[in-house]
Amino acid sequence: MGKVRTDYDYRDDDSPGGGARNVRYNILALVGRQGQIIVFSVILARILGPASYGVVAQANVYMAFAALLLDQGLTPALISRKKVDRTLVGAASSINIGLAFLLGAATIPLAGPVADFLQTPQLVVVLPVMAIGLLVKGFAIVPRMLLMRMLRFKVIAVAETVSAAVGGVSGVVLALTGFDFWSIVVQLMVTDAVALIVMYVAARPPLPNLALGTLRDTMNFGIKVFAGNLLSFGSRNIDNLLVGKLFGATDLALYSLAYRVLLTPVQMIGQAVTRVLFPALARVRDVPGEGARLIQRSTATIAFISFPLMFFIAVASYDGIQLILGEAWIGAVPVLAVLAVTGARQAVTSVNAPVLLGYARADIHLRFNILASVVQISGIIIGSFWGMLGVAVGYTIAGIALMPVILLIQRRLAALPVRRQLGAFLPAMHAATWAAGSYLLLYLIPLYPAARIAVGLPLFLGVYSAVMVVVHRAAWRTAIGNALAVIGR
Repeated sequence: MGKVRTDYDYRDDDSPGGGARNVRYNILALVGRQGQIIVFSVILARILGPASYGVVAQANVYMAFAALLLDQGLTPALISRKKVDRTLVGAASSINIGLAFLLGAATIPLAGPVADFLQTPQLVVVLPVMAIGLLVKGFAIVPRMLLMRMLRFKVIAVAETVSAAVGGVSGVVLALTGFDFWSIVVQLMVTDAVALIVMYVAARPPLPNLALGTLRDTMNFGIKVFAGNLLSFGSRNIDNLLVGKLFGATDLALYSLAYRVLLTPVQMIGQAVTRVLFPALARVRDVPGEGARLIQRSTATIAFISFPLMFFIAVASYDGIQLILGEAWIGAVPVLAVLAVTGARQAVTSVNAPVLLGYARADIHLRFNILASVVQISGIIIGSFWGMLGVAVGYTIAGIALMPVILLIQRRLAALPVRRQLGAFLPAMHAATWAAGSYLLLYLIPLYPAARIAVGLPLFLGVYSAVMVVVHRAAWRTAIGNALAVIGR
């Protein structure tokens, strides 16, 4: 038996390459989990078809909202604190677990009204079963927070990789044996359960307690973060809600699959850096110039990967969907192409939240999310008059309109000039634009989708690399240096 911790102060990791090592483990965690989830999601979508896939897509809108209510902003508040002891952590665990039970119980009577609202009767039985997953999520919040606080990203990588594999295989096996949309429900629940077991054993969190008064100092920060996250959730998910309500489960399946195909790699790229950026900024926020350096480097690293990836998905969307998913999913092509622009934008602006929280500015975090919610929800509602594609266009335009605000916030907090922020992502955007143009030219030649991808992918990467090397040599060298640091060379 190892020694039981009496506190959870920041773990020292000032060794050479410590930051890059944490990013590397975080990449493994995100690729292991999100990468497998998207692969298994595509397999399940191919087996089940849009109608069955759309049932769980609708249920996930409700479950994601319920999961957000579990944390109440305590995780970022406790990560941001300099000192955290077992009593404080146990009290936070009590709140998370208590809310999980309450929300799980509330889901049972709410299942009927939600099913009626979305006009999907299957949700009457799906939601109560998925409510069990809320209990798993409630128990997992504190172990994950402790591992992140102590920078134990290697454990998180193992937990998320193993859980995604076990859950994905379970879902595919059930789908092949005729369990329809229940196979996706089982996939999600098994994935969360396995991750909880691994993280709980590794983190060894204290038992829940009723010393709720110890959380008083964290609640002001936490409530502001929670309110901001709640607004952010609304602005990021009202598109799914509107598509599901106005256009039905099948259209939501097309929209949500396109959304997942795009945002899963965006999350992998962005969170691989930003999960580490938040605790790193919390430690160095009082060191002049250090925060600006971390933000600029993080943005450049994210942009170097996300822009070519998103632009390639956009131009190859027709070929990819036809080849991998088949004709039943061809309606997702225009949505996928439009949301690719959003994916690239979201990736480079994903540093904003960890910057605000790392600098302990929950007040600005809340005010920004109020503004972002108004702008994005307005864009989505206006776009909905033109159908599912209009929703995607409205969401994309609204997100682009918010970028100047994000640049100004980071200039204010970290004394990072806007010009340097633009310089962190414009080179990758410029090179990816030329690469996308080269792929589009291939549509002038009659080729099968598989052949066009086989020719177009190396062409795309070659043009992207050439433009970076010739036009943006300094940015190229920096990006390659960052990549080598992450992989440990």
